[in-house]
Amino acid sequence: MTQIRLIALDMDGTLLDDDHATVPARNVAALRRAAERGAAVAIASGRAWDLLHEVAAQLDMLHYAVLSNGAAVLDVTSGEWLWRKGLPRAQSRRLIELLLARALSPEFASVLRRYSRFPEDLNAALEGRCVEKIHIFHVPPEERAALQAALEATGPLAVTGSFGTNMELTARGVNKAAAVQALCRRLEVTAEQVMAFGDADNDLELLRWARWSFAMENGAASAKAAARYVTGANRAGGVGMALERYLAAP
Repeated sequence: MTQIRLIALDMDGTLLDDDHATVPARNVAALRRAAERGAAVAIASGRAWDLLHEVAAQLDMLHYAVLSNGAAVLDVTSGEWLWRKGLPRAQSRRLIELLLARALSPEFASVLRRYSRFPEDLNAALEGRCVEKIHIFHVPPEERAALQAALEATGPLAVTGSFGTNMELTARGVNKAAAVQALCRRLEVTAEQVMAFGDADNDLELLRWARWSFAMENGAASAKAAARYVTGANRAGGVGMALERYLAAP
C-alpha cells in the first residue's frame, strides 16, 4: 500500500474503549509503531480540546487534534491553532437564545444543575470567543425535524450527530474531512496517504474522502457504507487491528 503519512482517529466509539476515556493498549502500541514508521497521528473528534486532555496524555505520539467536528485544528506539540472556523457570532447568539427557550423536564434540568456550570448570561460570556460547536445532547425523535427547521432558520449551518439522539451544530462547511484536508495541505499529504477511522454520522465525510478508511464493527450502518473497510469493535482495539494488518512491516 501507499506509505501512510497521516492517521485520523475519531474518539468515542472508535479509538476509545466503552468508558469513553481509555485508549486500549492494543491501539496505543499500534499507533506508536505507525508513528515510528513516519505517520503523523491526529485525533478527529466531535469534542473540544478541553475534553481531550486526558486522552491526549495517553497518546505520546499524538501530533494534531481535529476538534469540534472539524471546526478547529490544533498542533498539539506547539500549541498553534492551524485552522478555526466558528459559528458566526450573530447566528450563535440566535441559536443559544432559541435553545435556552426550549423547555427541559424537571428531572433533566436537575441533572444539568448538578453536573454543569452555566454563567448567568451565556451569550455575554461567549462574547469575543470562537464558538466552535453547539452540542444538543438529546432530542426526542418526534421533535427532531421541527427543531432542525427552527435551527436552520437562523442561517446556514451544518447539523450532524455522533450518537442516536444528539445534534451537533457547526458553521456551514465544517466537517472532519474539510479540516483534515486543510491539515493535509499544510503537510503536503494526499488522500491516498491518509488512514481514517470512525463510527458515526459525524465521520461520514472523512470516511468517504480518505483512501484508507475504516468503520468500526460497532459503528452505524451509515459509517460502514461510507468507509472502504470495516475493522473490529472499539472495545476490542479495532484501530490497532487495522494498523497491525495494513501497516505491518514488509
